Amino acid sequence: ASGAALLLHPLSSLANNHSPKTKLALVGTGHRGSGFWGKDLLKNFGSYAEFVGLCDINPGRAEYVKTVLASNCPVFTNFDEMLKSVEPDCVIVTTVDSTHDKFIIKALEAGIDVITEKPMTTDENKCANIISAEKKSGKKVTVAFNYRHSVHNMQVKEILQSNRIGKIT
Repeated sequence: ASGAALLLHPLSSLANNHSPKTKLALVGTGHRGSGFWGKDLLKNFGSYAEFVGLCDINPGRAEYVKTVLASNCPVFTNFDEMLKSVEPDCVIVTTVDSTHDKFIIKALEAGIDVITEKPMTTDENKCANIISAEKKSGKKVTVAFNYRHSVHNMQVKEILQSNRIGKIT
């Protein structure tokens, strides 16, 4: 299964949910957003979730990703406008790391759950602000650690645990 299938805490109960599809909005339509959180998510959860909005500072990239996802959702360059227009159930943040906090906090303040790519943010002040916004909103932030289970990484772990190279100190 894809990493997205393993990491979608806010969407994990969808397989047993008979309500309408969960409405997702994606901010940051680069490779990670379009592939891991776009195509893979729809491949594994397309019966339960749909994209209702894509947002990126590069409108051409967002339009391209819209075609890659075979979606008819609107594309935005303004995050606030997207939140108001499409009213998502969950926002997925895959922007540049230093901007994660801005989008996470705005989504929480709008009453929306968030999945964010690691790292959640880049310094302790931004982290404290996110935690405060999460507590105030009653919504949930899930941080995805996507690349830790690759074949290469698992083989390295096995070699290290087997003491094949000796005791690690």
